[in-house]
Amino acid sequence: MRRYPRHDYSEMSEALQQFFVTTIRVDCDDSKYPFRVKDLLNDEKRNSILHEQAAQQGLQLGGKGSVAVGTLFAKRYSVFVMSVISALSLYDTILSIADDDVRFELNGAGGMRYETRLKSSFLEDGDPVQRRSESGLLKKRMLLHLEPVLRAVAVATGASDKVMWSLVAHNVQQLYARMIHDQSIWKTDERLAKIQEDQSIWLDRQNDNACTFANELQCFEHSSWQGPPFLIRRYCCLAYQVGSGSHAHGYCDSCPKLDSESRLRKLLQQ
Repeated sequence: MRRYPRHDYSEMSEALQQFFVTTIRVDCDDSKYPFRVKDLLNDEKRNSILHEQAAQQGLQLGGKGSVAVGTLFAKRYSVFVMSVISALSLYDTILSIADDDVRFELNGAGGMRYETRLKSSFLEDGDPVQRRSESGLLKKRMLLHLEPVLRAVAVATGASDKVMWSLVAHNVQQLYARMIHDQSIWKTDERLAKIQEDQSIWLDRQNDNACTFANELQCFEHSSWQGPPFLIRRYCCLAYQVGSGSHAHGYCDSCPKLDSESRLRKLLQQ
């Protein structure tokens, strides 16, 4: 692995932790995170994890809200996917997505925190052909990584694979839309070009199938909305089933069940 300038590595580590609750593990064998991704492929371990996650949300695996456990898992696991994409597009770094390397813990409210290790990094002035190849290979590996995980959780919860993939795709597309729109993120034209090229690779619709990040999404439009591009999900994540009373979740601002005026109010309150 090529070495980072110290300030770049520190900046990346802090950003991934702050925005995507993802920690980079230095010692491959030293982790306090109790679960590995491969645990989700083991029936007994997966069900134990999902039972605990459901209970933290006031839901029940195999009972009330079981489907919501699955859809919310997909939505939350997409946070780790976004950390991998951000490391690539903003810091020219590849994080490991091997089942043994990716670990996670539950945060007490049904969410997850993640941990992995660096796989490789390459200098900003590296070969653009190699960089494009690395981006394409990472996308393929990520799709292969996600497919059995989402399938296993879908089977255990009764959630729809199609819906789960769509929830992940929404967050991936929204991430790229945000990165490209916000100059404070890309800072230089060179970085913007790299982000746009990665976007074209990760959202390529060629050979499109259910396992994709390229689902077509509608962008929110309203005469009173002057904010950044905001994509609407194709399916509800069912978060409104979580909690009750003063702790009820309600619809997300990107939920397709919201009418235009309600969505605008939510966005303007942020």
